[in-house]
Amino acid sequence: MMRLYLDNREKELINEYWYVASKEIKSQLVNKRRKTINIDYEELKDLVGFLAAECNHCRSKQLAHELNELCDKLECEL
Repeated sequence: MMRLYLDNREKELINEYWYVASKEIKSQLVNKRRKTINIDYEELKDLVGFLAAECNHCRSKQLAHELNELCDKLECEL
């Protein structure tokens, strides 16, 4: 199990674009006071894949930039 430090915007993006997140992860993401989430290595790989796919298919350049930066941050944890 890994612990990731995320700000609220990063948690919002993950919550919105990681459709298959477990209920446990979702509950950690919606807690605004929580600054970390606990995640397994395999789940993290899955998350990075989902975010990268969203980044490649979104129409908003700003959103693509945010998702790309989040992907880069999470890939450093792999």
